[in-house]
Amino acid sequence: MAIKTSSSREVETLLAQLRNGRSADRDAAVARLRVIGARAIDRLSATIGATGESAATRAAALRALEDLEDPRARDAALRAARDDDEDVAAAAIAVLRGWIADDAGAHVLDTLTAIALDQERPARARLAALDAISQLPRDLVQPVLQQMGIEGRGLGLAPAPDDPIAARDWLSRQDRAPLSTLHDFIVEVRNRERQEPSARRRQDWLVTRGAAHALLARRGSRVALYDLRETFDAAQAPLPLDFLTAITSLGDVDCLEPMARAWASVGTDAWWKDRVADAATDIMHRLRLSGRSGIVKRIRAKYDGFL
Repeated sequence: MAIKTSSSREVETLLAQLRNGRSADRDAAVARLRVIGARAIDRLSATIGATGESAATRAAALRALEDLEDPRARDAALRAARDDDEDVAAAAIAVLRGWIADDAGAHVLDTLTAIALDQERPARARLAALDAISQLPRDLVQPVLQQMGIEGRGLGLAPAPDDPIAARDWLSRQDRAPLSTLHDFIVEVRNRERQEPSARRRQDWLVTRGAAHALLARRGSRVALYDLRETFDAAQAPLPLDFLTAITSLGDVDCLEPMARAWASVGTDAWWKDRVADAATDIMHRLRLSGRSGIVKRIRAKYDGFL
């Protein structure tokens, strides 16, 4: 697409702002470049691929491509996703996140899966890729989780908590912890929960795991969404409210049926059943699902009164 002279001058001015190193100017330039949209993609792509540009400039150029529905934006991000610089790779993955559900050739999924499974990549990039993949149906995500060795090892440096109270105390100080650390914490807590012979302490571990999910939800990260789905899918009793908070905020269409099964399995606790149904309705509204949606029709037929 040819850029008109006036637009071309503005794009070059904005690219200069990306390079000047001042955070406020860079953010303002990113916002304006998003508005310009398709007319700026070719120059942004050239900037992203230029070896002489700083990592900060290239990452900012990638941020300007987020939410642009133009295949050139996707292609630029695919090329940058395996970059050696963590900031550039993370920014590229953020762009690809918006394309993963509309990926006819599976190029985006293949790239993100390769990053998630690459043990030579930094944990930040691997978790960002897994976070993006977690939007997909469970049957597509599960093989990636298995290959990553989710059950046996994590990706960060979460401590091995000795008891659930100490673990929650540690978690309360981790608002800015790396997502990989929080993910590892959930994996470790889940393992402790499964191995715990005492029913009371199992419940304490479950409360702790729910608190970690709530923290990830406040951070907007879906990196452990698979664990939320599985927890609702297996629930035979009301879950701690933090699980409802997290799934209401982060839940996708593939969470609805596990939530319906949890709703049907908890017996006569009307208050909790109502909260699960409310959370599912909130997810429906957030995803703009109507009663004509196939998944909604199926759930309503199978779990009368849930949605």
